[in-house]
Amino acid sequence: MGITFCRGEKMVLKLFTPGHGAFMDSLIMYGLVSSLPSDTKCRVSCIAGFFEINIENKTFQEVASAIAGNIHGHAESIISHLIDNLKVVQKGSRGRLESYLNNHKQPEIIADNLKRFYTSPGHAQYEGRYHKGQHVWLPFYPHLGKYFTGEYKYSPANYGVCPTCITLAALGFYKAAIPIRFTPPKTVSHIILLSFEGEVSSETLANMLVFVGSDVFSGLVNELRPMVENLPLTTLTYFLLANFTSPLIYMIHESKAIWTALSMTLDIVKGQVVQIRGYEEISIDRYLSSLVHLMQIDKKYNIDSIGKLVTVTKRLMRKGETAAIESLYKFLNTRSYIDLYSSIRQIIKVLEEGPGKSFCEELVCLTQLA
Repeated sequence: MGITFCRGEKMVLKLFTPGHGAFMDSLIMYGLVSSLPSDTKCRVSCIAGFFEINIENKTFQEVASAIAGNIHGHAESIISHLIDNLKVVQKGSRGRLESYLNNHKQPEIIADNLKRFYTSPGHAQYEGRYHKGQHVWLPFYPHLGKYFTGEYKYSPANYGVCPTCITLAALGFYKAAIPIRFTPPKTVSHIILLSFEGEVSSETLANMLVFVGSDVFSGLVNELRPMVENLPLTTLTYFLLANFTSPLIYMIHESKAIWTALSMTLDIVKGQVVQIRGYEEISIDRYLSSLVHLMQIDKKYNIDSIGKLVTVTKRLMRKGETAAIESLYKFLNTRSYIDLYSSIRQIIKVLEEGPGKSFCEELVCLTQLA
C-alpha cells in the first residue's frame, strides 16, 4: 500500500488527496496540513490532479490525533463560519456537519479512514456522481453548480463523498479560503483559495495559513468590501497578495511550484441556497515575481515600493478610481511598456504629486524584466 517507507533512518508517511478536482483537493490538503504540529517536517507536492503529502517521522496514530485535535478545537467555529456567517452551507445541513465533525474528533476513526482511503491516489473513483454518500456542498466543489453544468453539460446527479472527505474539506475551507463579501443588501461573495502544482514545504503553507487567518488580514479584507463589486477578481487577488508579509511573499515565490488563485463568486439566494456566479483560475507567479523585484529594490535603496503600492492603491480606492487600480495591477502582471504608460498616466492624473508620482518612477524598472 505504500503507507510508510524509510530513507536511511527516516520514516516517511505518505498520504494522497482523493482526486476530487483542484478546488476540493486543495481544501482537503489544507485540512490535513493545518493539523500537523509546528515541528513536523513535511513536503507537499501536486502532480496529475492530486496532492501527495510526505510527513517525516510520524505514525498514522500521531497524525490522526493531530487532525482530531484540530477539529475538536475548531468545530464550533467551522459551523459558525460556514452556516451562520458566510451562509455557504444551508441551515438544514447543520446537523450533518456537526455529526461529521464530532465523529472525526475521534483519532481512531481518522486513522482507520486515512489507512483505507488516503494511502494511494484515486479514492475519488469510488465516490462522485451516482455514488452514495453526502452530496458535496457547492462551495467545496464549485464545478457542480449550474454555472458549470450548463457550460459542460454535466448531469445534475448527486455527487456523493465520504464523511472524511467532507470533514477535511470543511476544515480546509475554514483555514485557507479567503472570503470577500459584498456590502449588504448584496448577498454575493468572492472566495479565493491559493493552490499550486509542484512542491511546497509545510513551513510555507503553515506561514500562509497563519497570515490568512490573522486579524490584520481580516481587517484588510473588510476594507475592500465597499469596492469589491467594482473591481475584477484578478485585481482584488493581486492587491491581497501585495499585503502579504515580505518573508511570506519570498517563501511562496521561491517554492518549487506554479501558483494559482482558484476564485469563485457565490450568491446566496432565498432559503440560503448557494449559486455559483463565476469561477476563475488566476495565475499569480509572474505578478509575485514583480513584487519580489520591488522588494529587492526596497532592500537595496530603502524606498519602500511595496508600501507605496499599498498606499497608492488605497488612495485610488477612496477616490473610486477603479480603472486606475485595474491598470496598475495589470502592468504588475504584464510589465509591458504600453501598460506602464497607461497606468502612470491614470495614477498621476488622479493623485498628482506625492507617493503616486514617485512610485510610478520606481515601476519603470519592472519593464526590464523578462
